[in-house]
Amino acid sequence: MTMGKIGTTVVLVAGVACGTDDSGRAPAAGSSDPVVEVSGMVSLAAADADSGKRFVIRYPRDGVAWNGRLVVAAHGGTGGPALAADGTQVGTSETSLDDLVGDYAIAQGFAYACVDRDGIGGTLQGLAVVSEFAGIARARVAEALGRDPEQMYLVGLSMGGGIARLAAEAPAAPFDGIVIIAGALGDTARGLDRLARRAALWPQVDPREHPELTDDDPQIAAYAAEGAGTPVEARALWPFIGAGSSTGGLRRSLERYGLDDLTEEELTGFSVARYAERDGFLDRLRAGDTTGTVAVPTIEVVGTFDDFVLSEILGYKKKVAAAPETATLHRLYQVRRAWHISREDDALEGFRYRMSQMGLGPAVQRAAGEFGSYVPAVQRALDLIDRWVTEGVAAPPDQTVDDGGVPADLDGPSVS
Repeated sequence: MTMGKIGTTVVLVAGVACGTDDSGRAPAAGSSDPVVEVSGMVSLAAADADSGKRFVIRYPRDGVAWNGRLVVAAHGGTGGPALAADGTQVGTSETSLDDLVGDYAIAQGFAYACVDRDGIGGTLQGLAVVSEFAGIARARVAEALGRDPEQMYLVGLSMGGGIARLAAEAPAAPFDGIVIIAGALGDTARGLDRLARRAALWPQVDPREHPELTDDDPQIAAYAAEGAGTPVEARALWPFIGAGSSTGGLRRSLERYGLDDLTEEELTGFSVARYAERDGFLDRLRAGDTTGTVAVPTIEVVGTFDDFVLSEILGYKKKVAAAPETATLHRLYQVRRAWHISREDDALEGFRYRMSQMGLGPAVQRAAGEFGSYVPAVQRALDLIDRWVTEGVAAPPDQTVDDGGVPADLDGPSVS
């Protein structure tokens, strides 16, 4: 397969034209179909793989209905199969953000594209894969609709949010605006410190071993502050991240930065500050971290109950504030009671399967879907980025909105 060439089979699903022939042209479909969907496999040089990556590109059939913009999405995790709660495969990752932002983008007149990185996480290689695919998608949309997209935005979730963060800081990245959802790579040092505290504290509060602990127990308060970075009210959501934290995982993380000789006791008491004088450690840490200097308008959305990344995102905001020449290009919207995955996101099913494999029971699995929704805030963030880029109207200031709410313009209340 030639690098960058799209080649797929053709399927017609629910009145939407899907796929391309080997020439990369969309198959014919009835004029009543409002959206063309091109899907299949694409070979990308940045992916270092001959087998190709699954992708989807959608755009309005009627060019008049197109707003001239292209939204590229970077899914969470490393991609591959999407799983139901029983472990059966129900899809693949190029469509995993449809319910969060893809369907909304199409309904608002955007073109939309996503590639399943299938094995590539929130890294510089991930950014290279997404950027290369974005160029292919841009050309495909331009060919189909007769004009080049005027603006191209990147929306990323979790590890894909880490890719979006890297893109926001890369002046050469091809995106005009960025939306980061519960994004990784906020603050590496803070993340290492928090991993160390989780590994040390979780065994003392694990509900499987200590069901007697109440919310006002000092050990619960300590874990909330130092391990989870979320309030005690989010306690039902802690087991997924808590149970997956260990000194072994901390050791593997520290080895990347040259700390490969720590004892188990030293790992239990680890903090970045304690090893700041170790030769080369901080230099390696900073070299692999984000800076907080963004190059394009960037909006972040995160839940206040997100024990995956909230603490590191708050750390990132401090880095943004420390770069005043670009700080005005960044906004942070927090959504009350929302976890890492919004309660209506079908990706929760895959998380429930992983929880079951970790030995976490039905109560924990149910809790993941009983807290907040950030979907309206994410969709509003896309509108605000578009307005910011195309009209020069800066997004509203940083704010915390209610569960299911959206950022308010000016100083008005949030809208639920």
